[in-house]
Amino acid sequence: MKYKLLFSFLLFSQVLLAQSVAPDTFALQLKEARQPQLIDVRTPGEFADGHLPDAVNIDAQSASFDQSLAKLDKDKPVFVYCLSGGRSKMAAEKLHKMGFNDVHEMKGGYLKWSARMMPVAGVKKSTAKPEWNAARFDSLIRSQKLVMVDVYASWCAPCKKMAPIIDQVSQQIAGKATIVKLNADTEKPLMKAYQIEELPTILIFRNGKLTDRKLGFQDEAALKALLN
Repeated sequence: MKYKLLFSFLLFSQVLLAQSVAPDTFALQLKEARQPQLIDVRTPGEFADGHLPDAVNIDAQSASFDQSLAKLDKDKPVFVYCLSGGRSKMAAEKLHKMGFNDVHEMKGGYLKWSARMMPVAGVKKSTAKPEWNAARFDSLIRSQKLVMVDVYASWCAPCKKMAPIIDQVSQQIAGKATIVKLNADTEKPLMKAYQIEELPTILIFRNGKLTDRKLGFQDEAALKALLN
């Protein structure tokens, strides 16, 4: 009976270790871990566009992926992530099969991490001067019946994904609404004023009043629905 209970406990522990965790939890576990091995399993091109600080790139699509994982230290915790979670989940499962017992996989990947405005490396943040001040911004939203504000950053993965959609919608609704883009790196006072804590954030103003707020990536249909 004791052996059955012990086996069940060990099995349960392995299941817990295999679970994905949100970026905030992932960051906390990473900070508290001793000699963590932080692995980014995206392609080298994706990695070059921005990654978590101190991450090592091991491409999940590489022919030498398994061999590279095998070189990691099994006595040290492994933290793994990708763009959105698919590849990192596969990598975490593979690591467990290879005998790694302390594996942490980030749910939502780099998309969610950067959207939460958490630390990133390998990207250049804008050093441009602010384009807006409170008076100018207030004047705009009060003078227009319908205004959509896209709060973005050049290093934000979902922002990059949504950028061409914003441009397309802007052309389609020309004359019906005004679309304004706010750079999160330069428009700090407005970020604070409207309590922006995640990117991208879409703000909708009608007759000078904030009527809607959407967080994260929005597709074309969702953006158009906000303007109806």
